[in-house]
Amino acid sequence: MIENDLLDNHQYICACDEVGRGPLAGPVVSCAVYTSSAFLSQKLNFLRSLGVNDSKALTAVKREKLIKQLKVELKFDQRLCLQTPKGEIYYAITKQTPKKIDEINILKASLMSMRNSSLKASRVSKLGQERVLLLIDGNKTFSVKDSWEGYGVIKGDSRSCLIGLASIIAKEKRDHLMKKMSKKYPEYGFEKNSGYPTKIHLEAIKKFGITPIHRKSFKGVKEYL
Repeated sequence: MIENDLLDNHQYICACDEVGRGPLAGPVVSCAVYTSSAFLSQKLNFLRSLGVNDSKALTAVKREKLIKQLKVELKFDQRLCLQTPKGEIYYAITKQTPKKIDEINILKASLMSMRNSSLKASRVSKLGQERVLLLIDGNKTFSVKDSWEGYGVIKGDSRSCLIGLASIIAKEKRDHLMKKMSKKYPEYGFEKNSGYPTKIHLEAIKKFGITPIHRKSFKGVKEYL
């Protein structure tokens, strides 16, 4: 795993991923996980033994099972903790709203959300100058502190166990949120498509128009303003 290749003399490691860049509706959701480098290999082995992998490679049933096994709480904007036999892994989930996505564009909103979740997971304001390895899914990076060393990891959710964990948590949180939204807007099939541009979703936009959770700057939506 890439964590061990890049760890060097970092004292902590933070890994983050986002879910929801492609949908026409709903927020982009990010998760960051943060842990000490002590016993890192054992922590990764524990996660892999449960089946932690890229969220896209796992079924919804498997993702939900992992969330229950790890006792993950799907709450926004809190520093939370899951236990492994060799120590804690902290995590935080954040989002950027459709309105914010329209204001600054989806790439900036995704990076902002990942940065926010990294800050919350680490409680960076209480840290000194600890060296932190920051793994970011994709080919873009962002700055946190001078003592943090950031790497963009292409296909990171399959190359990094910790990014994979972050992707699973973010995916489950966003899917839960879109299922909730489907009760408010039942015509669009959000419980099945999570806001992605499926045939049912596109036909519903044509028939019923757009909702407050649609991204007005996206093709497929802006034509119906």
